[in-house]
Amino acid sequence: MFSLKNRQVLITGSTRGIGLAVARMALQYGAAVGVHGSRADSVESACQKLQMEGGTIYPCPGDLNNPENAPTVVSTFLTKAGKIDALVNCAGIGEARAFRGMTLENWRHTFQVNLESAMLATQAAYFSMREQRSGSIVSIASLSAHGPGKWMGADYAASKAGLVSLTHSLAFEAARFGVRVNAVSPGMVDTDMTAKLSDQMRASLGIPLQRFAKPEEIASAVLFLLSDAAAYITGQVLHVDGGLWMRS
Repeated sequence: MFSLKNRQVLITGSTRGIGLAVARMALQYGAAVGVHGSRADSVESACQKLQMEGGTIYPCPGDLNNPENAPTVVSTFLTKAGKIDALVNCAGIGEARAFRGMTLENWRHTFQVNLESAMLATQAAYFSMREQRSGSIVSIASLSAHGPGKWMGADYAASKAGLVSLTHSLAFEAARFGVRVNAVSPGMVDTDMTAKLSDQMRASLGIPLQRFAKPEEIASAVLFLLSDAAAYITGQVLHVDGGLWMRS
């Protein structure tokens, strides 16, 4: 039930961190995978790292700082793969930014990458999935989407909250076409975005499981939602946060 054999899966933001872990695990479970990043050289590097897993890999570069490039990324994948069975919206940006210092430019840029590009990629994939009357879409949200941003800026939290709302809205519309739409909300994950946090700051977070997640632990939740094991699950947001949500 967890097999993704013969599935064509596009993962945005898959040259590093959570996205790269999702791509690697999807290949291990039999999927053909579209690897996306903003730069062609970073995509090529990620594809080389993933080649040891075997399987089919499609490089799909595209700069999502301009959201209008998102449909092109999907169409590139469709041209190479022939169909799209699953989309994982993992591309995103964010930084700890005080609200008092936020500019409209900061706000708009975060929304362009985190929400607008995800919306346009999702829409392009949904058109195809709707025609074939099957598909699964999973977006990487955040614990910040469900309350105060705390560790991240208000722009990041609001953009991820929008992604959660998009998930709920599309899940309701898409269900009758056999398309499932879900999200995963990670807590603190060991990636390059969190590498600069000191041990003291990490301890102060009070994570019940007393550690950050590995990217692979987020990826396993994504793979579950993509698989037939989750065939009756749609419109849901799965928290993968070591229990941190209980302290919010």
